[in-house]
Amino acid sequence: MKTLLTLLILMLFSIPFRGGSQINSAQNSIEQKVDRLIHEGIENSAFPGAQVLIFKKDTLRLNKSYGYQTYDSLLPVKNSDLYDLASVTKVLASTLAFMKLYELYNINLDEKVSNYIPELKRSNKRNSSFKEVLSHSAGWSPYITHQNTVFRKNGAFKKRTLNFEQNSKYPTQISDSLFIHKNYTKKIIRRIKRTKVETPGEYLYSGLWFFLLPKLTQQLSGISFNAFLNTHFYSPLGLKRLTYLPANQFPKNEIIPTEIDVYFRKQLVQGWVHDEAAAMMGGISGNAGLFANASSIAPLLQLLLQKGSINGKQFLKPQTIETFTRRTYPETKNRRGLGFDKPTLEIEDPYPSPSVSPESYGHSGFTGTFIWVDPINSSFVVFLSNRVYPSRDQRGLYELEIREKLLEITIEN
Repeated sequence: MKTLLTLLILMLFSIPFRGGSQINSAQNSIEQKVDRLIHEGIENSAFPGAQVLIFKKDTLRLNKSYGYQTYDSLLPVKNSDLYDLASVTKVLASTLAFMKLYELYNINLDEKVSNYIPELKRSNKRNSSFKEVLSHSAGWSPYITHQNTVFRKNGAFKKRTLNFEQNSKYPTQISDSLFIHKNYTKKIIRRIKRTKVETPGEYLYSGLWFFLLPKLTQQLSGISFNAFLNTHFYSPLGLKRLTYLPANQFPKNEIIPTEIDVYFRKQLVQGWVHDEAAAMMGGISGNAGLFANASSIAPLLQLLLQKGSINGKQFLKPQTIETFTRRTYPETKNRRGLGFDKPTLEIEDPYPSPSVSPESYGHSGFTGTFIWVDPINSSFVVFLSNRVYPSRDQRGLYELEIREKLLEITIEN
């Protein structure tokens, strides 16, 4: 009788059981291939450690940490450790915030940004539109190296820049031992205003607009950039390990070191944003500054993959996601969406991988981070590393094509 009952149960659940085996088999295949790839990167000193998260067809296929925080092999990377996301901040903070502002305040993407940022009204950027700045086609300069302007010839800091002690004039900490002048953010905005504009309409990657987005967010919403993101995205999703200024909230041994900075801070950068300009904004910028572990990034990417909805709540409209994640100017060589990076599928130089769909999108970060969402392949990938440790001169991540191969593994398995 027991044998017959067992047989009936197996017959009733045979289809789901086979499906489960197939999923487990796919997970094992992905894990083994990713293991080999990431270990290759570590063995070739492309990065000392990494986190990889792969989600495909409604299933978490992999969420795993590799290697160590640094090459001394003292602290193994844990799934809970936080990485400096660098320019991935541009999509997981700035672009998300702007997408919500776009919905709440009916912003016209063809409208001039100077209508919202008064400082730009009498500048060479007065005619730049939201669509242009978000797609990197406004001709704005790529970056300003503010850190090169703060030193005197004798090596001391210039007045009203940085100080080694915190006081009322230097209230904001930007590293273990440095504090920024209270008015320095205004100086950054003035410098952005004065930068050259190259050829509007042509692709030129620029981070400058993203430094202004926090100001726009506060101006429209009445709350700070950080509070806006927490209110509309991070807190409702329970993202407890995605944040700005992690040194104020987490133990140092839970934050992955980035670089031994020999140029500006003259110390190991850990728990403070690696990007110098974002640091001089006080650590909260639209250009860089977010820290996270892969698990806290995943809900945001799942939200995007699921057309703005997750856990029964609609965070963004499907049309908003479609508008921002498609190529803004498909008739040109500019591959970008609005805030999001997009693939180039030319046979001779595909980016970021030959197998991703034209509908896919994501972003990379200077510190060695990468996210990519592919709605056609029902998948997304999170890759976090500190490839800039101990120096930003480390190029192994690019030479070994780690991110490209990671996407190939995801799509093919």
